[in-house]
Amino acid sequence: MPAHESLTVPYHQQDTDVYCGAACAEMVLASIGGGLQGQDGLYTDARNHTSELASWYNPPDGLQWLMNDRRPPAFSGWFALYSLGTEDALSRKLCWTIHHYQVAPIALVFGGDHWLVVRGYEASVAPANSEDTSYAITAFEVNNPWPPAPSFYAPPTPPPGAPPPHSAGDGCGTGGMRGVANEHIAYGTWKSTYMTANVYGTLWNGRHVAVCDPDPPPRRPGLQAPTGKRPSGEKLLTPRAAVRQALAGLKRHGLAEREGFDEALADTEPGTPALVQRLDRIDSFYFLVPFERRGEDATALVAVDARFGDYMQTLAAPPEGLGLLRPLERRSLIERIVGHTHPLGGRQGRLTVRPEAYSIYPTLVWRPSLESLSPFAPFHMLTVGDRRIFVRLDGRVFTSLQTHIPGI
Repeated sequence: MPAHESLTVPYHQQDTDVYCGAACAEMVLASIGGGLQGQDGLYTDARNHTSELASWYNPPDGLQWLMNDRRPPAFSGWFALYSLGTEDALSRKLCWTIHHYQVAPIALVFGGDHWLVVRGYEASVAPANSEDTSYAITAFEVNNPWPPAPSFYAPPTPPPGAPPPHSAGDGCGTGGMRGVANEHIAYGTWKSTYMTANVYGTLWNGRHVAVCDPDPPPRRPGLQAPTGKRPSGEKLLTPRAAVRQALAGLKRHGLAEREGFDEALADTEPGTPALVQRLDRIDSFYFLVPFERRGEDATALVAVDARFGDYMQTLAAPPEGLGLLRPLERRSLIERIVGHTHPLGGRQGRLTVRPEAYSIYPTLVWRPSLESLSPFAPFHMLTVGDRRIFVRLDGRVFTSLQTHIPGI
């Protein structure tokens, strides 16, 4: 019988652009009885205990040290840092940590750009031991600490209840730009987009990295689930086909009956899919299919590969939370950009966007960057000469995307 295990891990956003590791530590420590510890101290202490400080914001060995130093006295286990040569071996370490230790591991994803908490997995059967490779992994559930909690508040002060400090009622995980805890990632997407080899530093370069339990990893490749029939990829799916694939993915994984996703999907209908192009990969596209109730914002988003139709992942808003982000209307987009000047950063001055000289790219775009560490928060893109302007779905405007972001 297929196995599904999901741990209860309180969701909290990272407090700054670079506190993802600290936020993950805060979430996991709280889940094992360590309380909600301040991210400023967690971030600083991790950086004070690393062999490769110059290469990282949240260093892997510092994060491991932090988890062991801050674990509560009643917690009998300890945390190990694993740097493995294959995604398969590391992913099975994550499953075993959740199944046997009942603790959520912390994984380094997007080629080393970001940390997130892996709180659940799906597989053909539960692993029998730490070296078991006889089962096929089908999905993971994660807590992604992005977006940063204070980043979107208007000065001079954030609204009441905004972190830091964090608390049970701080608004983290309520949707919109407050983050969402219920995120389901198909294993194919996990392999191709998330658990990719780290490209930073020296000690863990080219490796797949996570802080998890200390049991030994598997020594041989594991069973892989069979791939179903797929289109050739020569043409992109139609929006109607994307909806069909989204519905099929939800059904295959049983998300409409799963806690955390059931209420967000109940009584909804698929809306108009939005096409997104990956800027960091040639000829890579996906659809975001919204699920919504009449007259309301989307309560769930499903990502589907636009070339091959693969179900990729789902984001589900909590009950009575904020709606999920949707693309801006063309008029609103133009009002934010055209006729205004936008800072280019550094010594480059500002760029004036004139009504006679701009172009709106026909699809949304995304790549992992400081400005968005979730495929569910892509950008509108406008070109002005040889310059690009990016407008995130929440309306924030950027004149560049920062991509060298080791462990934020």
